[in-house]
Amino acid sequence: MAHRIRLALAGAALALGAATLTAAPAHAASLVTCESEGGYYDCYLPSGYYGQVWYYDGVHVAGTDGYSSMGGSCVVGTKHSVRVTFDGGGRSSTSFTCAA
Repeated sequence: MAHRIRLALAGAALALGAATLTAAPAHAASLVTCESEGGYYDCYLPSGYYGQVWYYDGVHVAGTDGYSSMGGSCVVGTKHSVRVTFDGGGRSSTSFTCAA
């Protein structure tokens, strides 16, 4: 009887482990935030991150490297993507629509 209980517990543990391994990964919230108003945008990363490298629509924006934010003008109604990488192999991205 004790042998069957151990087998049942072992089977339950294996099933739980398999369910944990096959679960979809959680999506983390983006660290980078963008705001837009009046045909301009501003994107920023919270303080505490270093070595920032910014990309706007996939193009490296060299003049903003090392800064915690970047921004500029945009055409109202257009959608854009922003990505930032930072020290330690981190990266974050988001998108925004240019607002009037």
